[in-house]
Amino acid sequence: MMKIGFYQSCYMDWDLPQTFKWAKENGFHGIELHGGPRYKYLDWTKLANGSGCGPMIELQQKYEIPITGIMFGALPYLSSDPEERRRAADTVKLLLKAAANIGVKVVSTFTGRDPALSVEDNIPLIAPVFTDIAEYAERLNVKLAFENCPMYEFWPPVYNIAISPALWREIFDRVPSPALGLNIDPSHLIWQGIDIVQAVHDFKDKIVLSQAKDTELLPQVQRVEGMMTCKWWRHRIPGQGDVDWNKFVTALHDIGYDGILSIEHEDPVWSGTDAKVGKGLLLAKQHLELFV
Repeated sequence: MMKIGFYQSCYMDWDLPQTFKWAKENGFHGIELHGGPRYKYLDWTKLANGSGCGPMIELQQKYEIPITGIMFGALPYLSSDPEERRRAADTVKLLLKAAANIGVKVVSTFTGRDPALSVEDNIPLIAPVFTDIAEYAERLNVKLAFENCPMYEFWPPVYNIAISPALWREIFDRVPSPALGLNIDPSHLIWQGIDIVQAVHDFKDKIVLSQAKDTELLPQVQRVEGMMTCKWWRHRIPGQGDVDWNKFVTALHDIGYDGILSIEHEDPVWSGTDAKVGKGLLLAKQHLELFV
């Protein structure tokens, strides 16, 4: 049965015991962890080497809340610098190994991008990089999931090309590994004008995790700023934007998805203090519970 969790990037100053305790007290059923260096309470190298795994496993058992995934997107897999590409691949392999050691089934990331090339010219770079990573993930029995955030508000556009169904198809055709999947986030599809229900059905065999974030469209801004600024939309908690969560969650039910809806809190209205973040998470959970 589908359940609701959250991505703990909104509580980066909390250690894991505090995070798990709050999650349990407030009825959440999964925690997705940030796998990058911004989170100071975890040493992924030690976990990959098998050191310190016991407390991570014990936390999940104590609170009866699984770690549903590890997310670290901004890695330069497709950089024109071969040393940067190597370091990116080594980093995600380290996370995959750590995940296997602590019983986590999904590591999420972006694809990276060479910003000097068009999106189309980045596509042939995928297989040389991710074939080896996917084979490594297969051996560990861990899924490597691409999250679909375009990161268009950043310049240069170095982060991701796995941003649409057309590009997902290109990527999975080039690396047809059972270890590769999607961490699907409808908030990035809605402002692109992509049919979120069709996307779920078309990639039903690839969705291994679903983040839950909303997007509020701001037509009054678009009329003045135009589309190219990406200022005409903003991320919101589920229920306070333009994603039809009934349709999206129903589509997930239709394909048999029984994993976690992992709330990703990037809502500027419900940010600034721990109390406001917590309120935002609880409002999001309350809305999603109408459909799960």
